[in-house]
Amino acid sequence: MYVKACIINAATSSKRIAVINDKALEKIYLEEQSENQIIGDIYWGKVVKVLPHIEAAFIDIGLSMNGFIHRNELVSYQQSENPHKDQQPMSAFIREGEKVLVQVVKEGIGTKGPKLTGIIEFSSDELVYLPHGNYVAVSKKIDEPKRQQWKQFGERLKQGMEGFLFRTAIEEKSEAAFQHKIKELQKRYERLERQTQGMKAPALVSKGQDFLETRVQAVLQQGIDGIVVDDFDLYQHLQTTYPNLSIEYYKGNENIFSFYDVERQIEKLLKRIVWLKSGGYIVIDETEAMTVVDVNTGKFSGKDNIRKTMLQTNMEAAYELSKQMQLRHLGGMILIDFINMSHKEDRTEVERYMKKLCEQDEVRTNVVGFTELGILQLTRKKVRNSIGSTLTMPCEVCEGTGKMIDSKTAAFQIERVIWEHRGAEEEAIWIETRSDVINEMKAQGFLKALEKMVKKTVYLTPSDDYTNAFILRQLGSNEQIQKRVSASI
Repeated sequence: MYVKACIINAATSSKRIAVINDKALEKIYLEEQSENQIIGDIYWGKVVKVLPHIEAAFIDIGLSMNGFIHRNELVSYQQSENPHKDQQPMSAFIREGEKVLVQVVKEGIGTKGPKLTGIIEFSSDELVYLPHGNYVAVSKKIDEPKRQQWKQFGERLKQGMEGFLFRTAIEEKSEAAFQHKIKELQKRYERLERQTQGMKAPALVSKGQDFLETRVQAVLQQGIDGIVVDDFDLYQHLQTTYPNLSIEYYKGNENIFSFYDVERQIEKLLKRIVWLKSGGYIVIDETEAMTVVDVNTGKFSGKDNIRKTMLQTNMEAAYELSKQMQLRHLGGMILIDFINMSHKEDRTEVERYMKKLCEQDEVRTNVVGFTELGILQLTRKKVRNSIGSTLTMPCEVCEGTGKMIDSKTAAFQIERVIWEHRGAEEEAIWIETRSDVINEMKAQGFLKALEKMVKKTVYLTPSDDYTNAFILRQLGSNEQIQKRVSASI
């Protein structure tokens, strides 16, 4: 097994990607279960409201919520040669009722609609093409002489307001191959523009990259030793796309995430308490407004004085929290109540260490500093829903004071369990779960399609037990399970 590996669970409906480093979970990407992936999608939108006071506009792109675009993301603003364009009113760049070509750069979160840009881009492993980018950039990971060579190459090919971003993978390509690729992308954008002529807004013009393709590209940029995938079609596609990368096909009956211990580590991300190696622990509470973290010494008493014990626990908590923020996809305002440090130099040391850790985060994170009450303030950019909000919902029994696995997540968990037993001799499976999960399983023919794939009959019976998402009651013949189900009603 590789030291640092990408594990892809794509055999079942809910697609998931994990990066493990020496078996420890380092990154987790879950396909949004509430709606289709829309990042990268291109729409022909209609401006419904202009907000001059915040230099932005709302655009109807045909989804449940209007998209949001800032003035700086407008092609008209970027291409304006007016030296005082920053002082010009929004009406100089965009007007209500106007039709515009926009691309989704960020999913909507909560009550906020998707974030849009007018600076369309087409992305691949080696190249990002921006028809209105107006710049040429080259990955900093490439040696300087080569970087300048590629930059000059891009400047020669650039037409008008075009832009190119050359990624590290260009080192394996020839200039001739790139010329051909760029011409293809130029033609693709020309087709998009022609497509919008006479098109009624709002409308989807072009789908972006799908979840798996986008995330695999992101993972490869982090540097991995190999990929293990449980879907044969995807395995073949990845082999063709990345011939120089080690890729394995996982054939086991056990869910691939369970086999590589990823499932257990995801479950831990849903718990409030995270134990530290020293015996201390942190408590993470997500609210709608912010995330609050409390640090406690727990079982750790230290071998020396109290001051050293507190500092050591706080430093360990800072390290663990930097990992948890990335794994849990925490965003927005984060307040950390470290164990009280009466000495200013100790607080400075913890703050400096926290800043150093956050510099390694791929998501922009700003350490604001300690308040007068000794609370460390952070802000972390929201790029996706947190793991907790994605996989759970407010508990119906305690009226929202707790959390339970939501119906979609539970349905996907049941699918994975049934899939694990696809090779079993028994012809039927009996599962007990909540009524809302049963409805989710039966919606849009999901259960029937699953039964057909695994060649088994699945019996679902309702349960009032909200502490468990579901229970696998029995595997057996249809006759055996029918008798048991009848007896339980």
